[in-house]
Amino acid sequence: MTMEELLVQHVLNTTYDAIPENAIDAARREVLWALGTSVAGAAAEGSDRVAAFVRQQGGPEEATLIGIGGRYPAALAGLGNGVFAKALEYEDKFWMDEAHGFGIGAAVVPAAFAVAEKLGRVDGKTLLTAVVLATDIQARLYLGAPKSLDTGWNATYVFAVFGAAMAAAKLMKLNEEQCRNALGLAYTQMVGNRQSSVEGVFSIRMQLGFGVRNGINAAELAQQGIGGPQFPLTGKFGMYSLIFKEPEIDLDAPTRDLGRAFQGTRLGFKAYPCGAVVHPVLDAVNSLLARDGINAETIVAIKVFGTPRLKRMVEPKEVCNYPKNHVETLFSLPWAIACLIVDRKLTLSHFRTEAVHDRRYAEIARIVETQMETGRRGVRVEVRLKDGRVVKSPRVMGAKGHPDNPQSTEELIEAYRDCVQHGPKHFARDNTERAKDMILNLQTVGDATEIIRLLA
Repeated sequence: MTMEELLVQHVLNTTYDAIPENAIDAARREVLWALGTSVAGAAAEGSDRVAAFVRQQGGPEEATLIGIGGRYPAALAGLGNGVFAKALEYEDKFWMDEAHGFGIGAAVVPAAFAVAEKLGRVDGKTLLTAVVLATDIQARLYLGAPKSLDTGWNATYVFAVFGAAMAAAKLMKLNEEQCRNALGLAYTQMVGNRQSSVEGVFSIRMQLGFGVRNGINAAELAQQGIGGPQFPLTGKFGMYSLIFKEPEIDLDAPTRDLGRAFQGTRLGFKAYPCGAVVHPVLDAVNSLLARDGINAETIVAIKVFGTPRLKRMVEPKEVCNYPKNHVETLFSLPWAIACLIVDRKLTLSHFRTEAVHDRRYAEIARIVETQMETGRRGVRVEVRLKDGRVVKSPRVMGAKGHPDNPQSTEELIEAYRDCVQHGPKHFARDNTERAKDMILNLQTVGDATEIIRLLA
C-alpha cells in the first residue's frame, strides 16, 4: 500500500477505543493550549482586521470566531481562528530536536472545532478522536522531512493544511475515496514559503489561517465529489519530491509504527511567547538571573553560544537587535533576552509594538552577540559584568516545554488563565473556568462546541 493509502486508512479506521490514554490526554492538553492562546491571539495587533475580513465575506452561520463571536462559514471561521492561534507565536511544538520544532494544534484544533460547530452536537470523544488522528498525521508528515528547517519552506504552514483536512474528514465521516481526495485537494492548496518571515510582515501568521481554511475546504470539496491527486505525498510531483527532495526526506518515517505510536504524545507547550529556537537560550539566561548581582544594571555584554538553528532569530542583525514592530520582536533573540533580563520574566506584553519604544529593553538588546557553530549540542550564555567578571550559564539542551522537560498540566492551566484574560474583551471567570474544566474532561462532554461558545 502507498503512504497515502496507509495514512487515510489510519484516519478512517481508528476509533476512540483504539487510542491509548496517553494520546487522549495529550489531545486534551493540545486543545486547552490552542484555545487559550487563540483567545489571547484574537486581541493581537491586526487580528481585528482579520475578523473584519471574515465578516465581509458573509455566508451561512456555521462556526464561531473565538474570542470575538459571530458565526460564519466553517472554513472562514477556521481561517480567523487559525490566525489567532498563531498570532502570538505561543503555539504548541512538535520538537524535531532540542533546538527547533513545528506547530500542530494551531491548525488541527481550529479546524476540528469549526467543522464540529458546522455539524452540530459533536461529542467530546468524537472530537478528541479527530484531534488525535489529525495530529498524528501532521506530526508523521514532519518526520518525513526532518531537514525542512534548512529549506525556504516553513513546515508549520506546509503541513497545516493536511492536519486540518484530516480533522475535517474524520468528523465529516468521509469514505475512503473522499478522504483520499481531501488529502489531494489539501496538497493542491498548500502554502508555506518563508518570505513573510524574512520581511517580518503580518502575513506570516496568515499562512496558518490559510492552511486551516484550505484544509476544511478540501474536505468539503471532496464530500461534493471533487477529485484530487491520489499521490500528493509520493507522486512524481508530490510534496516530498517537489518541495524537499533527497537527502532531506525519510519516506519510511510517516508510516513507521502507524497505529502503535501516536505522535501527539510528543507535543510540547511553549514556556515563552516567542520563536521556539530561542527558548533554550532563555532558560540559560534564567539560570544566570538566579545568581546574586546579575541584572540589567550590572551587565555590559551578553554572548550566546549556539547552533545555526538560531540564525533566523539573530539575522539580519539590524532587524533582530533593533526590532521595530511586534512581528519583529517575536523572532528576535536579542529582544527576548533583553525583556527577560530587565523584568526577570517574559510575558505577552513584551511583544507588542509599544514595547519597542521602551529604552530599557532596546539598550540590552543592542549588546547581545551570538556565536553559532555547526555540530554544537545545546546552548549556553556568557555575560560580562561592570566589575569585569564573566559569568557562564550551564549548557541547556531541551528547553522548558520540550517533551524531555515538559510543562505540567498545572502550568498549562496557569498559562491558559493568563491567555484568556488577555483576550479582546472581558470574559467572565466562571465561563473560562467552565470551558477549562470541559476541555480537561472532554471525553465526558456531550456537545464539545459549547466550549467555543463560552470563549466567544
